Amino acid sequence: MRIFLFVLALWVGLGVACSRAAVPPPPAELPAGRNVVLVLIDGIRQQEWGGRAVDDAGKPVRMSEMFPVLLQLRKRGLWMPNVAISNPAGVSLPAYADIFAGRRQEKILSNYPPVEDFRSHYPTLMQEARKQLKLGFDGVGLITSWGPLCTIAFTPPMLPEDDFYRSCSFKSNVPAPAEPPIFFKPEVYSNSRTDIDTLMDVLREVPKRHPRLLVIHLGDADEEAHLHQRVQRKVGQHYGIFHYHQALRQDDYLLGRIWDALQGDPFYRDNTYLIVTTDHGRDTAEDPAQWASHGRCIAEKIRTKPCSGCSGVFALAVGPGIPVKTARGTYLHTDIAPTIAKLLGVSFPSATGKPIREIVDPASRAPQRVPTTTPPPFLTLPPSPPPAPSALVPAAGSTPTAAPAMTPAAPR
Repeated sequence: MRIFLFVLALWVGLGVACSRAAVPPPPAELPAGRNVVLVLIDGIRQQEWGGRAVDDAGKPVRMSEMFPVLLQLRKRGLWMPNVAISNPAGVSLPAYADIFAGRRQEKILSNYPPVEDFRSHYPTLMQEARKQLKLGFDGVGLITSWGPLCTIAFTPPMLPEDDFYRSCSFKSNVPAPAEPPIFFKPEVYSNSRTDIDTLMDVLREVPKRHPRLLVIHLGDADEEAHLHQRVQRKVGQHYGIFHYHQALRQDDYLLGRIWDALQGDPFYRDNTYLIVTTDHGRDTAEDPAQWASHGRCIAEKIRTKPCSGCSGVFALAVGPGIPVKTARGTYLHTDIAPTIAKLLGVSFPSATGKPIREIVDPASRAPQRVPTTTPPPFLTLPPSPPPAPSALVPAAGSTPTAAPAMTPAAPR
């Protein structure tokens, strides 16, 4: 009798365990509101995004060859070709400072401001979203190739309870990461990493953190342009525009990978706005000695209005309710953060820019989430299956982490 009861109890226990094992894990919690992803691609010249690029031999380079993903996204959303930078210096740090704060940051006029001014002087979009939406550390994310963007992303002091995930260059603000950082390519310039490693960080961190506001920066193209100038100056050789164009092709592909990841994640699919822009243009002169810099703005030293050459940039918005058209209006960098704040339902009183009506008005009338009955059409091919585990084991004496090869910082 005891043996029978023991066998019966064992059978019941196994049945309960098996039934529990058969229950699928609960799906990831969907966000209460919409999400926004802002992608910043550094230093795209007007000739390239306007379809007037030429190669080193002077032959036209079709936009469909350089920006196939950007062109496909244009067919799904609002294209804004009349956007201008809001800073008079025409370089990266002032541009990103204005974009983050939604206003001109008067004390940031170069990539190397005084130590006391190397910060945001006004509340940033990331700070306001974190506070007003009552998001946790993972609710806002900043993943960039260039290190200084983490420094200007907030108004100090940053209290631990107000902090958000920041990963810029080879460093992040995660105090004790569960997994050590892995980098696959050495960087050319100091305090930055390659855009490939930035994408790997996006693909690694975003699915487990699911930020409602995500800012991504890609910087390789601008660095390749400045390398042309550096090679000319140091060895008198023609580095060429080919490398700049290749970096733009790469970043366009990475933009497609980012879109793929968003559409493949139920947290983001049909509920996310993607906004793409660039921090500055380049000199529109055909002289190869000129396009590598940002434009006449560096020589003119204009402090009262945006410079020529580098001032003309673009923006693109895709998401629920966004119309498919080319906007005729003119906009500034400072309009981007107020627009995103409006999409998220966040007030941003310190910003001086205005929400872009062509984005926020249709978005307010769009349904919260449009269900899809078929898998979304991705813009790039799905990644290849991972190699067998044995192929990932490093050879004896080697290390899986690429040591960054640093050189002096370049103008951006």
